[in-house]
Amino acid sequence: MIQKPIVPPPVIFLGCALIMAYLPNPYPLSTNVLFVYLLVLISSFAAFFSLWQFYKSKANINPIHLEKSDVFVANGIYRLSRNPMYLSLAGLLVAWAVYLQSAVSFLGIFLFIYLITQWQIKPEEYWLEKKFGESYLAYKKKVRRWI
Repeated sequence: MIQKPIVPPPVIFLGCALIMAYLPNPYPLSTNVLFVYLLVLISSFAAFFSLWQFYKSKANINPIHLEKSDVFVANGIYRLSRNPMYLSLAGLLVAWAVYLQSAVSFLGIFLFIYLITQWQIKPEEYWLEKKFGESYLAYKKKVRRWI
């Protein structure tokens, strides 16, 4: 059975970022600062445009109270990914891992993707399927979960 989300995505993001910072670094990487800035910029644009689409659509932004959703957003950046907000957080974690110069810290990104998928995305999809039925299922077939 799908559970209602109880941990907000920013908390999962910050927890994974902290774990990444404190992991041992036996395999240091060289850092390209320009690449880090580019990842942060792209992730920030994805976050901005996904939030903007929610604002324009008057959609529920609260990831814990899924029952308050009365619209699902399928236009703008949501034509490329069903979860651009979470994708932007994953992109920031990639930038963080590169900044940390740690190959091992990439484990935090995989942890984030796993946790956000299990604890947030699957409950959201379940709720949206129940609420919007065939229109959401058609959207799911057309647009990938991540990218």
